[in-house]
Amino acid sequence: MWCWIIVFVIAGVSYADNKLSDKLQEVFATGSAGMFPVWVYVTDDAIAAQPVVLSERALQRRRRVNPQTNLIDRYDYSVSEHVIDSIRSFGVQIRGVSRWLKAVAVVASSNQVLDLKNLSFVKRLDVIRTFTTSLPPIETFKYQQQPKAVQTRYDYGSSLLQNEFTGAVRLHNAGFSGRGTRIAVFDTGFKTDHAAFDSTTIIATWDFINNDSIVDNPECPEQSSNSQTYHGTMVFSVLAGYLPGELIGSAPGAEYLLAKTEITCDGTEIKREEDNWILAAEWADSAGADIISSSLGYTLFTDSGSYQFSDLDGDTPLITAAADIAASKNILVINAVGNLRQTSWGHIVTPADGDSVIAVGALFADSQLVPFSSPGPTADGRIKPDIASLGVGVIAATAENGLAAVSGTSFATPLVAGCAALALEHDMTLTAEELRTLIKHSGNMADNPNNDFGYGVFDAVRTADIIHLNMPDTVTARVNRLRIVDITTGGRSSVTPVLSAFHLSAGMYFEDIGDGTGRLEIMTTRADTTALQVGVVADVGYFADTAYLVVIPLPETAPLVSIGPNPFAGTLNIIISPDAGRNFHIAIFNIAGEKVWERVNESFVTSDIIVRWDGHNSRGEQVAAGVYIVRIQTDNVTEEVKVLKTG
Repeated sequence: MWCWIIVFVIAGVSYADNKLSDKLQEVFATGSAGMFPVWVYVTDDAIAAQPVVLSERALQRRRRVNPQTNLIDRYDYSVSEHVIDSIRSFGVQIRGVSRWLKAVAVVASSNQVLDLKNLSFVKRLDVIRTFTTSLPPIETFKYQQQPKAVQTRYDYGSSLLQNEFTGAVRLHNAGFSGRGTRIAVFDTGFKTDHAAFDSTTIIATWDFINNDSIVDNPECPEQSSNSQTYHGTMVFSVLAGYLPGELIGSAPGAEYLLAKTEITCDGTEIKREEDNWILAAEWADSAGADIISSSLGYTLFTDSGSYQFSDLDGDTPLITAAADIAASKNILVINAVGNLRQTSWGHIVTPADGDSVIAVGALFADSQLVPFSSPGPTADGRIKPDIASLGVGVIAATAENGLAAVSGTSFATPLVAGCAALALEHDMTLTAEELRTLIKHSGNMADNPNNDFGYGVFDAVRTADIIHLNMPDTVTARVNRLRIVDITTGGRSSVTPVLSAFHLSAGMYFEDIGDGTGRLEIMTTRADTTALQVGVVADVGYFADTAYLVVIPLPETAPLVSIGPNPFAGTLNIIISPDAGRNFHIAIFNIAGEKVWERVNESFVTSDIIVRWDGHNSRGEQVAAGVYIVRIQTDNVTEEVKVLKTG
């Protein structure tokens, strides 16, 4: 981003006006001089009478949400041409026009800015601020072929790990590559002649710094082209790369829009421009993008107009507002959460704070959190990141025509974005809101998210939700008594699945009902003394889901309710047999008789209910060690048990 500062000098006298933003007046007070970038916001009567022309693909994307209106609203009306011409007549350089902000970005002298202020259609003037942050670390990569554990559609080479980590391999094997979807990538620049992109479909490119279509040229006199393009090239390759035996991107069959929005200067820093990102988002909308993948983060400004962390509320930053507008146009916006946990900033970045933005954190290959991955929450207390994926040792193409193992939330982000395209390819009726929900629910912590992992480790298979089995993990079966487990399926496949079971022990029988449901009959004997495992498969022809059920044999006289371990330090398990009745009420009291936690009026049918108490009270606070009383009431049983919490 250009390091621009807007200033006004009038004979050394400070100047205040209600058309000048507070941040602009702060800069004005510095008393500098020169040419400066500003946003010129216009009034309602300066807006064009007709909406902008959208591509047919953009209209198709919007129709998935509202076929009557195509989501046309005030954000689709731009500043009128005669107003733009009036602004240009003052001799200023026009850098862009934002229909979403209803503003014109210009570069002007202090006198020109003061002249613009006096125009009747000018509503407000504000600074275009500059940002700085560090690029993620990069490790030298030496290629080594990795053996494949299973037959795969692609020869991944060392990129097998990242594709297995996300679950992309299973979707690739099912025939999905992102075909029919369109992804916009915003970054520093792109070396599109790298061999990794020889088969990539690039629909359009645009350089929002120079207003041309060239996205692989340097921006600073001392730069080589490679220094400008190296970050963007690597990010793009994690999505779109196709070098069999070396690198396969998460969505090699998708179509791409490439937006160059940032200038890299001074080697280790990226100066980021909010206005370029906003204009790129509007361009992506018009060009029919389904997904925006942005490995960019905005924190402190280099001028006096900085946001504070308190501004990261999902509404205040202009870029966040733009990201949410893009989402309202049925675009899935995926953004890196940032690499700033261990810095003085220590928080997430914009536009990751948006409530309609999927913010991505970084993990090691063992699913542990990477120390640099920025933590939430947002300034208004919302959970961030939304999801996390592999962010260390990700294989990417470099601008020097080689490969590298790279680290950062920058590279976890395109892994998620590409897999979202695979899910969309499977079901093109999905809306951006539905995809956001599926991505969050795919996480292994979806029921208990936090501000480190978000909703947990991203899972492409669960996001695509082609077919899934609904069945318990564990059931108990009394000796010589028939236990029936009903199995159902769900998902977005239009094919009725074929159900089958394996590892059936003596006394077990499985039936595929034929309508996506199945029935498992279990009859254990006195000879069954250890847990038994049964596998169930739901197959729709091009994809299959497998789940496992553990059967715990119980003596004929086994209790209807069991509690353990006792004493316990972490989690107390309360297991209720179906024979106890259909409804239950569990309450836990401290030794003084005060209720600390309860579960009320939950029902079950044929499976054991396993209720887990993690030692927190109803307000989510950890309770002290000591004796507690567990009271269980069901249709057929009432029991009270003392338990000892040791930690």
